[in-house]
Amino acid sequence: MKRIIVGSRAFFSGTYGFKSKDHDYLELVENPTTFKWRREQSLRGVCTFQFKKEPVAQMVQRTLDSGEALLVGKFLVPEVTQAIGATVADILPLEPLLSKLDDRHQYVAVIFEAVKQNGSFELTDEQRAAAYEVYRQARKSEIQR
Repeated sequence: MKRIIVGSRAFFSGTYGFKSKDHDYLELVENPTTFKWRREQSLRGVCTFQFKKEPVAQMVQRTLDSGEALLVGKFLVPEVTQAIGATVADILPLEPLLSKLDDRHQYVAVIFEAVKQNGSFELTDEQRAAAYEVYRQARKSEIQR
């Protein structure tokens, strides 16, 4: 089973000044026996998300039904979209969940908008920098409190 890097590391690894406190991975499971459609486990800074590999429309619908905005970011990682066969059009129905993102994850909305604008999961350097600035500002205010 392949582990795909997700979360902020998927977008900002290699960016000057970027440091993440944890490692997030997504595993796509063909026929899960220990969970229905997803589960997550966090252990010593490693968060592993397991999703049942299903048709993209079903994965998107389950995410919408869950109402969990944090799951949207996983659908923006190029390696994930390639593994599940998703197009930009496939993930557009997730847009309403973006309004539920907390401040620390607003960078996902910036990336979603860039993906929508590009019609591709590849970001320009400027788009990545803009998303990173939103990420950095949210984390900076958190530290200063």
